Amino acid sequence: MNFSKTFLFVGNKILPFVGLPILIWLWVREGGIAFMTLVLGLPFLFGYIVPGIGTNFLKMWRFHDSWTIGNYFIHHGFIYASSMGFVMYFAFFTPTNNDWSTLLGNMVRGAGLLGFILWTHDFIAIREGMLEIYSEPWKRGAAPEVITAQYAPLCFSLLGACYAGIVTVGYQTVVLNKNINNLWWLFPLGLTVMSAVTSLPFLPWIKEILLQKAQG
Repeated sequence: MNFSKTFLFVGNKILPFVGLPILIWLWVREGGIAFMTLVLGLPFLFGYIVPGIGTNFLKMWRFHDSWTIGNYFIHHGFIYASSMGFVMYFAFFTPTNNDWSTLLGNMVRGAGLLGFILWTHDFIAIREGMLEIYSEPWKRGAAPEVITAQYAPLCFSLLGACYAGIVTVGYQTVVLNKNINNLWWLFPLGLTVMSAVTSLPFLPWIKEILLQKAQG
């Protein structure tokens, strides 16, 4: 098994099951059960909702693997929770109340680290035939680096920045202020913002697909 196949195997099939319990323990130590629920629950839900819409409804991309249902992994949410929770553990610095410098620092680190990891994942997945992105570069037979360059830098860096921002605000409001009721607005806010920013590179394409569906 070469590096690329090992990278995909570990990220998609080992980390979600072996790493996730460890991450649960680490994030509980960091800020308690409620904070851990936010940190890992956000990417868990996001990983099922947004890729599910993109693959099975809009049919913009699909995964080829024995562990898929429809056009994406049956455990897609676990993949996102483990990978994003793992990266955030290194990007996250504990803030104080009204600590804007730490908030911005976490967002910058989240954008850089998560953006690089997810961009690398998609590049390797496309090269290995696990992932197909039905964009214009893909239709022209472009190389994986060209296909991913069209969306990955903006999409994944913004995702990392917003995720880090919500996690930081979550720590301030849930842990420091000791108010777990804030999860009721942090979850919908986080899912909305993360979904919106990852859609930005695809907006013209999404509009085209929806028009085609409306026209039958």
